[in-house]
Amino acid sequence: MYVDYYYLMADYYEILGVSRTATQDEIKKAYRKKAHQFHPDKNQGDKSAEAKFKEVNNAYEVLGDAKKRSDFDRFGKVGGPGGFPGGGQSYGFDGFDVNFGQGQGGANPFEDLNDVFETFFGSGFSSTGRRTKGSSSSRMRGVDIEMVVELTLEEAATGAKKTINYDHKVKCSHCSGKGHEPGSKVDTCSTCKGRGRVYQRVETIFGIVQQETVCPTCDGTGNTYEKKCHVCTGKGYNEESEELEVTIPVGVDNSDKVRISGKGEAGYKGSESGDLFLIVKIKDHKTLEREGTNINSTLEVDYFDVLLGTSLDVATVWGDVEIKIPPLTNPEGKLRLKDQGMPELNNTKNKGDHMIKIKVKMPKKLSGKQKQQLEAIRSELKK
Repeated sequence: MYVDYYYLMADYYEILGVSRTATQDEIKKAYRKKAHQFHPDKNQGDKSAEAKFKEVNNAYEVLGDAKKRSDFDRFGKVGGPGGFPGGGQSYGFDGFDVNFGQGQGGANPFEDLNDVFETFFGSGFSSTGRRTKGSSSSRMRGVDIEMVVELTLEEAATGAKKTINYDHKVKCSHCSGKGHEPGSKVDTCSTCKGRGRVYQRVETIFGIVQQETVCPTCDGTGNTYEKKCHVCTGKGYNEESEELEVTIPVGVDNSDKVRISGKGEAGYKGSESGDLFLIVKIKDHKTLEREGTNINSTLEVDYFDVLLGTSLDVATVWGDVEIKIPPLTNPEGKLRLKDQGMPELNNTKNKGDHMIKIKVKMPKKLSGKQKQQLEAIRSELKK
């Protein structure tokens, strides 16, 4: 008896966890997430996860192809009454049909599953099970850490020292990150014969895949030890809180990163630690605004001071500076304080300018006598 499994299966959109209006990018993203979640390597011996993995691949094979998705939306299956349209080769896996659609112009499961294989088999493998050239299947260096450090505009101009506190994995000082007691008896790993890596044959929906991976017995070291380190319990690292004083260079700007080498997470089994990156965030200033290396500000000047000239104090990133307002200053123009702006990041001798926009401050009210005096001045100026 012929059974059309597409009528019996759950909704493909429900399987991937997306709406019927989802874009192709959203479908692809959901597919990758589900494939990672239910991959057989991550759920060894779990038959329900294996079935879910097959469902996810089957759902993406349909929803990842515009034509098949259209058929599914219209008929609840692919290819109308007859199932899959011709042109592709179908393979059965425990009652699920997966069509790889040669020449159909649809989504290629092999292409997107490269990410799945890299996640579980290491970056040195593709969906064909072959090692890719020039890549490594394990990462030994410690993970980098990123933190935000806040600065005032003045601190960005002059440089600053900041004290930060953070938790991170630190190489175990007792065992030097090796994970075993110093002087402990060392044996060659019987599983990998000292290579640190083993070959496995994994049965997937694509067939048998041979992969090289880190030895699960010795964690890639090639050796086993009689006693684990009693301080780190064999991990090679300990969680510690650290207080660190760091120097922020002159001229940094928003989103710049300051790197502190070796202050990230501890590396694997005593290898190199990651780095700590401080991401700069400049606080908003009450009166000053940064534009590259230039600083802009607005200065309120009394109406008569604009006409007659005066001297006023102006706030800059270097402190207060006294400036002279020339008589008859044009309120539409700007005053420039040369070299009073921000220094360049890697060339602190070069500084920007401080540009001042004049805002005329008018009197709120005039007395009768003041009006008469101003009228007299106006009449005089018009002569």
